[in-house]
Amino acid sequence: MGVAKEVPESVQIYGSDVSAANFPTSTPPNVTMTIASTVSLPEEWKGYFDLVHQRLLLAALRREQWPVVLSEMYRVLKPGGAVQLVEFDLSPKSKGPAMQELLKVLTEAYAETNLILDVATRLGPLLETAGFVDVQVEKRHMPMGKMWGEFGRQGTVIMKGAFQNYAGALANAGVIHSVDEYLDLMDRVEKEWDEHGVQYVAVVATARKPASN
Repeated sequence: MGVAKEVPESVQIYGSDVSAANFPTSTPPNVTMTIASTVSLPEEWKGYFDLVHQRLLLAALRREQWPVVLSEMYRVLKPGGAVQLVEFDLSPKSKGPAMQELLKVLTEAYAETNLILDVATRLGPLLETAGFVDVQVEKRHMPMGKMWGEFGRQGTVIMKGAFQNYAGALANAGVIHSVDEYLDLMDRVEKEWDEHGVQYVAVVATARKPASN
């Protein structure tokens, strides 16, 4: 609900998720939460929003769903409205043996489930194909490891936690032998982060729906 604190109360904010279990326990008066999938947003939202923001769904959307999602965003935006997408590039330039092993596991798992591992690098073209204009792509670095100080420690907590959440799905997909083995791999990855000070890249892509539509 951080954005609600940064804008006037007159600004109406809508959030959506596939489960109400993911909703905050309380919201400000100008925030409305709706159960909806990003692949099928409510019909009544057509041409309603000035801005649509989506982040970190690279592990949730299959290859064929990305064009559908962007089409839905285009539909619910007003003419001239803006979209902002944020995704992580999961392949840092500096990779030790454990990180290489992790990337191999993720590559196999994403291929097995028809997800796009490198979707962060494709956001610009995907937006253009969906009909958006004024596409801008920015890269921001997120440090991992103790050598980066507090920012690095925070990055480790966030990214390692995200990777650990994959454990059950990776086991079900058969790309790891056991959850315990995978968690051990993540401990070795964290050690490499601390030793080498790795940086992952967050890609922020923005664009607009043409004003004439």
